[in-house]
Amino acid sequence: MSAHQLAPLPADPIPEGMQLATRGTANPLDAIEHDLRNAIFGQNRAIESLIRALNRARVGFSAGNRNRPLVNLLFLGPTGVGKSECAKRLAQRLHPEGGGFLKIDCSIFSQGHEVSALVGAPPSYVGRDQKPLLDPEIIETENSVVLFDEIEKGTAELWNLLLQIMEDGEITLLNSGRVVSFRNAILIMTTNVGAKEMVDFIDKRNIGFRSTRQDMEATGQQIYQIGFEALQRVFRPEWINRIDEIIAFRPLSSSTMSQIFDRMLSEANGQYLNYGIQVEVSPAAKDHILRKGYNPTFGARPLRARMLKDIDAPLADLVASGGIPQGSRVYVAYHGGEQYDQELRFYYRRDEQLAEEARRRREARAREERERALTTGAEPKPSSQGPAMARSIDAVPRR
Repeated sequence: MSAHQLAPLPADPIPEGMQLATRGTANPLDAIEHDLRNAIFGQNRAIESLIRALNRARVGFSAGNRNRPLVNLLFLGPTGVGKSECAKRLAQRLHPEGGGFLKIDCSIFSQGHEVSALVGAPPSYVGRDQKPLLDPEIIETENSVVLFDEIEKGTAELWNLLLQIMEDGEITLLNSGRVVSFRNAILIMTTNVGAKEMVDFIDKRNIGFRSTRQDMEATGQQIYQIGFEALQRVFRPEWINRIDEIIAFRPLSSSTMSQIFDRMLSEANGQYLNYGIQVEVSPAAKDHILRKGYNPTFGARPLRARMLKDIDAPLADLVASGGIPQGSRVYVAYHGGEQYDQELRFYYRRDEQLAEEARRRREARAREERERALTTGAEPKPSSQGPAMARSIDAVPRR
């Protein structure tokens, strides 16, 4: 009998006195999930999986050795889709005062002996007096986030060390003999393993700027499968089995890129305000920048480069040359028609309130510099704006 011919199962009778359980609102991780969703766009499924794993660790429902890290996670997906940023934002939310985040760039461990930088050099070896990268003060902080970024770029020695951390939850520093416990740490690893296969698949799917969210979701599922198969080719089964959850990050859709652009512009306006400048981008100009900066292979990073080239650079030149006075509202408009290589045009109107805000900020910075000089006895540093910055580039006096 085939599966679709099976008789439907009858509903279970509910014992007398039992009540239907519904989800409450008391979990403090709900606020963290909300913050992460507002910061990492287009990765709601990944964030949901992350919070689910953290929740399991928080209540102590973890099988095996209780000395293991709180949770061992692997973030899998294409480059530039928010894997490392998600780990960083999680640490910021768990430790708003700082001090609870340690990032290890695995690309620096291309040779086996370089792994000694993590645990220190043994006695009689060069570098014994250097501080190991695995800082116990950070790692043993409650709910610390330890990020091993791009683990596929490391060596077998690094992977064996990670295997020990995932299984035993501790490591011994060779230069001091101190045992570092990861029991209170959230261990996150990221990988672009299978990136070439992912790129080839994306190219074949002909994912473009106007691809729908459903297209990107289906692509994301296939990306996970490609990545997982590549993971099995690189790492041993016993290594993969120590991971509590492999979380897939999807390619970014055009609507997600639009949200990312809005946030980038908002962050940029925070910097522009030092000069009394606020920028608004027309819908056509925004669409133009998004089309030029959209590349599903590299995620959001090309968009950042387009923002620097198309908005930051010309705006800085206009402000520095006096083409746009401080204390102005700037409107960026697109005038290129169908030709993507046409420049954007910048228009402005004076705004005295913005000029006053820039003045207050300059005075506040100058006051902070004076107070710091009185406290430390150091000479106040010159302003980082205008001609002083130009003189500092090559120490050549300028008119």
